[in-house]
Amino acid sequence: MNVNASDDNNVNVDVNPKVDVNTKVALVSLTDRGLDTILRIGEGLPNSIILEFYLPEKVIVQSEQLSKQRPSLAQGQEQIQEESLVQWKAQPPLKMQLQSFHRLSDIVPRLWQEHAVLIFVMATGIVVRQIASLIESKDRDPAVLVLDEEGKFVIPLLSGHLGGANAWAHQISEQIGALPVITTATDVRGLVAPDEYARRFGWKVEPVQHLPAVNRILLERKLLKVWAFSPLKPKYDTWLNDPHYEFLSKNDRDQANVIVDPFLNSSIKADCLYLIPPILSVGVGCRRGVSKEVILERIRMAVDQLGSSLKAISGIYSIDLKSDEVGLIEAAKALRVQFHTFPADELQAVNLQNQLSRSNFVSEKIGVDGVCEAASLLGAQKGRLVLPKTKGQGVTVAISIENSLSWA
Repeated sequence: MNVNASDDNNVNVDVNPKVDVNTKVALVSLTDRGLDTILRIGEGLPNSIILEFYLPEKVIVQSEQLSKQRPSLAQGQEQIQEESLVQWKAQPPLKMQLQSFHRLSDIVPRLWQEHAVLIFVMATGIVVRQIASLIESKDRDPAVLVLDEEGKFVIPLLSGHLGGANAWAHQISEQIGALPVITTATDVRGLVAPDEYARRFGWKVEPVQHLPAVNRILLERKLLKVWAFSPLKPKYDTWLNDPHYEFLSKNDRDQANVIVDPFLNSSIKADCLYLIPPILSVGVGCRRGVSKEVILERIRMAVDQLGSSLKAISGIYSIDLKSDEVGLIEAAKALRVQFHTFPADELQAVNLQNQLSRSNFVSEKIGVDGVCEAASLLGAQKGRLVLPKTKGQGVTVAISIENSLSWA
C-alpha cells in the first residue's frame, strides 16, 4: 500500500531502481534499534551494490559494554539487538561494512559526494538540517530516503525521479514491509513523469530548470508530446504504450514538449526539455601529468563542436598506459561517467581496420598509430566516429556515437 492517491487506475510504477554495478549505498542509523532496520534493507539488496553501514561510536561502545554485563540470550528485544550488533561487528556479512562516526555532520558531506543513495533511519528533521546546505540540483543530488526506527514508513526525501528515490522507496517497502510515503504530484496522480522515464532508461535531462513547467503540462493536460531523433526500440515499449505521451513524426519536432536527442538546439522553449541518451564515447590521449581542468576543457570544446551536451557522454576511454593518469580519472569523476582503458594491440587493430589518422610521435613512443580515435570507437562498441582527433594543450580528443537507441 502507498500513501498516495491516484485518479488513474493504470498506475505505472517501476518498483525496481536502476542499479549499476558498484552502486554505492550508505545506510545510517543513530540507534541500535535502527540497526535492525538498515540490516534488513541491506540483506535484500543485490551483491553488486557496495553497502556501507554507519552507527555512532557511543552506540557501538554502549552495546558492547551492556552485552558483557548481562547474562546471555533472549532477555528482551534490546538484549537481542545489542548482542546482534556485537556479533555482526565481529563478523559482518562480506558485502556489509560497518563504520562508526562521532557526529553525523562529520560524515554526511563525504557520503553526499561518494554515494548514489543515502538511507537514514532517524527523524526527518535531522536529515533535512544535515543535507540542506549540500543540495545542488535534481540531476546531481543523490537519492535520499528516511525511515523510522521500526521501519514502518519509508520517505523518499530528495531526488525522487532522477535519483531514483521513489523507486528505492518501493523496493525497500517490498523488502521489509514498510509503507512508502510518496509525495511527488505526478506519482500521486498515477502519472509517470519524463524525468522518471529518463531514470529508467539511464538518460539525462537538460535543462533541469524546465522540468517543473513540463511536469505541470503533464498534470494539467494529462499529455506530453515526444519527438525522438531515432526510432525507439521495443525495449522502450512501456513508454511507447503510455497513454499520457504522444510520439510525434519526424517533421513535428517543433510541437514537442519532450525531445530525445543528444544534439541540442541553442533556443529551447520554456515548456520543453531534452532527454539525453549517453551515447557519445570520448577517446582521450594526453601528456603525462595534464590536469583535470585542461582535459575537461578540451572535452567540452569537442562536445560543443558537435552541438551536443556533456550529459551525452557515456564514458572516457584511453590506452592502458593511462590507467593511472590522475587527470583522466578525475575528469571522469567530474563528469560522473566511467573511465576505461584498452590494451595497445586492441587500439592498433582498430587503427588499421578503420584507417584512422596516424601520429609518428605516438607510434614511436607507445607503439600504436593513435589513441583517441581508436579508443572512442572501442568505447562506442557499435558506433561510428563523428568527431576526428582534435589537439591542444597536450590533449587529443575524438568522439564516436552509438548508431541507435538500442545500445546495451
